[in-house]
Amino acid sequence: MAKTTTKPKVKAAKKLDYEKLQSLADEIGRFRGRNQTNLVHRLETEEGMKAVTRENGFTYIKLAGIDARAQGGMDVALINWGNAARRAITKAA
Repeated sequence: MAKTTTKPKVKAAKKLDYEKLQSLADEIGRFRGRNQTNLVHRLETEEGMKAVTRENGFTYIKLAGIDARAQGGMDVALINWGNAARRAITKAA
């Protein structure tokens, strides 16, 4: 009996809200180097940000369809997320 092959599932492309990404990236940029506790709380409660810090020291963030990580903690992960959001905006232009 012949084996049937299955094709790998392909994820649909993410639909990103570029105005929202720009707004969030700008907001994160304004908090650079300052206490980000209130910002993180707002992003988690109002924007649905998911953040986790693993045992390996990496902090992972998922926000508005963009993922980012950093080994330097939440503040560096937020900077990396802002950079990734700006790259996505530039790529779409």
